[in-house]
Amino acid sequence: MTESSSENSSGTPRPVIGPPDFMKYEARYLEWGREHPDFLYQAHPNSIRSGFARPSTERAGSSPPGGAPPMGPPGRPNPAMLKTMQNLQKGMSQSWEDIEQYYDKPEPSLYEPKPGLWDELYKFVAKKWGDVRIGFTELPRQMIFRDKFTLFRYALVVSQEMNKDKIALAPDFQAGQEVMRVYSSLGMVVNDIARWLRKKGVRCQSNHPMGGLVNTPSLAGKAGMGWQGRSGILVTPEYGPRVRLAPVFVEYKYFEFTDNHDHEWITEYCEQCKICEKECPGQAINSKKVVNVADVPGINTIWTCIDREKCLGPFSRTMGCSVCIKVCPFSQGDNTYERLKGTIEKKTT
Repeated sequence: MTESSSENSSGTPRPVIGPPDFMKYEARYLEWGREHPDFLYQAHPNSIRSGFARPSTERAGSSPPGGAPPMGPPGRPNPAMLKTMQNLQKGMSQSWEDIEQYYDKPEPSLYEPKPGLWDELYKFVAKKWGDVRIGFTELPRQMIFRDKFTLFRYALVVSQEMNKDKIALAPDFQAGQEVMRVYSSLGMVVNDIARWLRKKGVRCQSNHPMGGLVNTPSLAGKAGMGWQGRSGILVTPEYGPRVRLAPVFVEYKYFEFTDNHDHEWITEYCEQCKICEKECPGQAINSKKVVNVADVPGINTIWTCIDREKCLGPFSRTMGCSVCIKVCPFSQGDNTYERLKGTIEKKTT
């Protein structure tokens, strides 16, 4: 946060807290984009508006849509949570600040192949960040949220696991703390990957998991990392929906695409299961799907069952709710994915 000063009724100076730095950086990004549309990769006319949200620059000083309560339970946050939120805001600021170097030189660079870079990247990430999964795909413009844009058209999609035991406590605040911890951690991961790539001569743009420019569950599904479940969250083979996602946009196709349709059967399983719909504390998961965007390259249709306004209340009160993640059979991990896949294969043979 930034401070200036004003005077109270007695004439004594008092600090005035301004908007967080990340909001200022985001505002500069959006303003620069409006002035340089020819250098952007822009949303499709049929794109949807981002999840819960208006841009953070619109949200500053206002209540969430629908009058939902502020994030978190009453009382003073514990020191660990304060540290997490400080790191989260720092990571969001860093993701916007790091790309300001391109504002003065927006022209495309010359393409130079980077043989072996994928293997180098995997080794770097595994050594520094552990069990983080990565996919690579071309970003369809329909997945960029309305009125948003990216600088580049290709995307590394990064996922990080949330702790199973802590998510099992949902909707208690401990589960919300885990959600925020991984939001913060994953933000550091994608910022770190972007800085590493720039040292290798790759122009790129990290997008913090709370800096939503694109529909990450759909993008990760296109990249072959899983498939969107009924709750709207990506279901992965390793951890089910117990992950968070963030992209790093890159200028050229430096890597082979990881696209596949191996996980589409998850849609059929979700149609039979519906436990997330039954257990949702906000009754925010509807029985009927609604098509958000059709004719999307690589995945055909982006659909939803989620009522965002109903979801926002429980999500805000607990810093992440996560009941739908907790009750999802895929969240159990281990061999759950293969076992559930087997039940679907038996019904179709």
